[in-house]
Amino acid sequence: MTISQAQQDIILKLDKLDLTNPQLEADILLSYILKKPREWLLAHPEFKVNSLQIINYKLKIRRRLKGESLAYILGHKYFYGYKFIVNKHVLVPRPETEMMVDIAREQRTKNKEQTIFVDVGTGSGCIIIALAKKLKYGKFIAVDISKKALKVAKENARLHSLENKISFLHGNLLSPIINNKSITNHQSPITICANLPYLTPIQLKNSPSIQAEPKNALVGGFDGLKYYRELFKQLKLLPNKNITVLCEIDPSQSKAISKLIKEKLPECKFEIKKDLRGLERLVILKK
Repeated sequence: MTISQAQQDIILKLDKLDLTNPQLEADILLSYILKKPREWLLAHPEFKVNSLQIINYKLKIRRRLKGESLAYILGHKYFYGYKFIVNKHVLVPRPETEMMVDIAREQRTKNKEQTIFVDVGTGSGCIIIALAKKLKYGKFIAVDISKKALKVAKENARLHSLENKISFLHGNLLSPIINNKSITNHQSPITICANLPYLTPIQLKNSPSIQAEPKNALVGGFDGLKYYRELFKQLKLLPNKNITVLCEIDPSQSKAISKLIKEKLPECKFEIKKDLRGLERLVILKK
């Protein structure tokens, strides 16, 4: 079987998933199995794929057809231009979340002091690691309630030689921060990044492409805002006066989260930014 024939075989099988670009997935998968760049595949369509490689790609296609994301099958995903290890214990990083890194970086630019960055529900660590890669100065903290997720985040920090630049704390949202006097007694501004579970059970049920991802990292209660309610409650316990909180939401939640902020944090100013598709995606809250 040649590369060209293997590509067509994969595309034919992937048609069942109704993908936007099955050709691209086929190329990425073959590139991974053959350990060759995609450009090489396109330049050598006549290259023979050996029997072990055929078995390998067929096993991976079988996993893909069962609902596993391509990122889990490959074991990695690119985010903000950087490669991250991913597995069943963490969510696959999404392109729309890169907006949070952009806004967080802007917060640091506006403040000359050393900003403290706290990534709650860090998962793979993609947000805090991207910030630590891009910013020369700052204090970087990652928090997650899942020890297995923290293990992945630490692996990614080592991958990017940042294990000594980022502190990893186990706990629920801001709980490891609230009693940490080195942070709460600090006068530096704090930027909190919160890409928390925000899907509803119905949204999860209607999204077959994410069924293989950890449910506890996807669903945020009956309306998707369970963890943001808890976060806002904890936020009141932080004595620091200069805090910016960035919250990723589903576009359908913009009115509900606006109402929630007005009820729970009436003293705070906030705005909602639209993503590149024009959808309300990121809440910027200032305490």
